[in-house]
Amino acid sequence: MGNSSSSSFDTETANGLYFKESAKRGLQVAKAAGTSILLSPVIILALPFVGAYEFSTALEEEMITGYKVVDGMIGGLFGVIASPIAPLYCFLTSMQEIFNTTSTAQQHRRHINQSYLRKAYGMLRLDSNVYNVVVTGCPGTGKSSLLNALLGYRSNHPKAAAIGEIETTIEPKRYQHPALPKLHLWDMPGIGTPRHPTNRFFDTYFLGAFDAILVVFDDRLMASDVEIARKAKLYNVPVFFIKNKADLAIETKMQRMRKTTIQAWAIAVSELTTEIKGSIYKSMQQFGLNTNQLYIVSSNNLLDFVIRLQSQRFTNNEKLIHEKLLITNLLDTIANQRDGRIIHSDSDTSSIIYL
Repeated sequence: MGNSSSSSFDTETANGLYFKESAKRGLQVAKAAGTSILLSPVIILALPFVGAYEFSTALEEEMITGYKVVDGMIGGLFGVIASPIAPLYCFLTSMQEIFNTTSTAQQHRRHINQSYLRKAYGMLRLDSNVYNVVVTGCPGTGKSSLLNALLGYRSNHPKAAAIGEIETTIEPKRYQHPALPKLHLWDMPGIGTPRHPTNRFFDTYFLGAFDAILVVFDDRLMASDVEIARKAKLYNVPVFFIKNKADLAIETKMQRMRKTTIQAWAIAVSELTTEIKGSIYKSMQQFGLNTNQLYIVSSNNLLDFVIRLQSQRFTNNEKLIHEKLLITNLLDTIANQRDGRIIHSDSDTSSIIYL
């Protein structure tokens, strides 16, 4: 996918998704509260009778005194005592179900099995014997430019991923790293387009089979980025959130300062970092995403660094933000991910795959 796209795509931001989900939870809370209020008189009146019935009809070994009438009276007394707080208990239970998203995610955690890998191979020719890293994001975020930078390819290199003003990546494409042949980088179509809708993107391209996912965005974290990260968490696939095109924002700030010194660059980087912490960082926290995996990079600076790294030519005046950190953490993460990865057999009933 090129740096920008003229095709339409889903423009819902992460903030928009958060407000929508918050409003939905608010309606659920109001509904639960209303139900508790409406049913309170019924619960309060019925609980003593229910208690008396349950205690009097208990099995003999479960009875308290051994006499049904006496146990029934005890049950009714318990019902009278508990009835005032029963509506509150029902309401709190509903609140727990509404807001306890962690347990739901754990219940639906999905495992990788041989069948899933075979389907990924059939769809993508994904070789599970090498490290596979996928680069994804909305159109116009500079995904392919970032991929080329990681490969050390300038845009005119014969093996470089195509970039341009239109949607240039229609289907997934694999690129073998020239210096690390066991590392394969995958350029994905822009997510959220009519051809590649968000709700089917992860499953269509078997992203759960990859060793890491690089989610690339520009000024704003998008709702589609959040959805990819949520599904990746179910498959235990590490996600790297990459704020791209940092050089453009820094250049704008330096022009405003009318300075081109290294000190001015450092001030611009500091301002950009503060802005990102107040917006993107906050959005990630709202969704429980790992903020330690947020990287501010420039594809241009990353490319220059990778080229110097491959030729072992370094300077003391490198303008890097998180470019070096991104490469180091990515390589460490995929190595650790592969070491700890468990491929389940097809007969393993815990290997739940939703396609």
